[in-house]
Amino acid sequence: MMPARAAQTGIFLAGLALVAALDRALAPGLWGQALILAPAVALLGLPHGALDLPVAESLWPLSTRADRARFVAVYLGLVAGVALLWWLAPGPALAIFLGYSALHFAGDWEGDGHLAQAAGGVSAIGAPALVHTGDVAAIFAHLAPSAAETVAQALAASGVAGGALVLLCLLSASRGRRSHLAELAGIWAGAVLLPPLLYFVAYFCLLHSVRHFTQTLAALPDRRRAWRMAGLVSAAAGAGAGAAFTALQWTGSVAPETSLLQALFIGLAALTVPHMLLVDRFRRHGPLPPAGC
Repeated sequence: MMPARAAQTGIFLAGLALVAALDRALAPGLWGQALILAPAVALLGLPHGALDLPVAESLWPLSTRADRARFVAVYLGLVAGVALLWWLAPGPALAIFLGYSALHFAGDWEGDGHLAQAAGGVSAIGAPALVHTGDVAAIFAHLAPSAAETVAQALAASGVAGGALVLLCLLSASRGRRSHLAELAGIWAGAVLLPPLLYFVAYFCLLHSVRHFTQTLAALPDRRRAWRMAGLVSAAAGAGAGAAFTALQWTGSVAPETSLLQALFIGLAALTVPHMLLVDRFRRHGPLPPAGC
């Protein structure tokens, strides 16, 4: 395992242990888990997506303010389109979000082979649903009430497929290509030990975000400016999520945990679409190194 990869794996596994200890000590309910998730996503999850403007500048000649403004307008237009889909059809929007999340998360194992990518992407979203189907359905009920049970059951079925793919990885891995197995094992251990929202803290914030932030930052020419942009954009996105939560609470029509979960997950879903499209183009045309580097 190369040093950067080893450090990322270590952060993830140590983070899993820390979150498991926190869960054991506090035993938080859904509202408490959401209160842990929100700052974790804001501080550790959002920064990797906040590099999207520097990434775009490395792909296209966005040399003027007008160029950057046009890019931001297109980006925010895609965000608004996804948010509108959630408003009009939350059930299909949830199902689509989970599908493209699996595809996006598979990139965490780029360089480890297609089997590892499939195993990781499917397990990342399917493992907690398989182990805690009822809890996942309860969370989905805050996002898409009419489709929550159906989507949770389908996601649990994907967890079975993810587990089978992990077993295939275990059986087929050569001695020189086993760096991904500890992470895949960690995903399943986290799914078993942690409630779904805390599992998401461990995986999304401490593996996916750390890995993509490290890779993307290493591939950008002006890292100092990228750090500044990450801070500014993360703060803006966090403020937007806070405003959405406040607006939902101000209407008085939903419970606080529903408002917080909607602000977090619908916001992430909306941001993930342009982010995923941009990262995919960057992987194809930019100097982004594979996960093992």
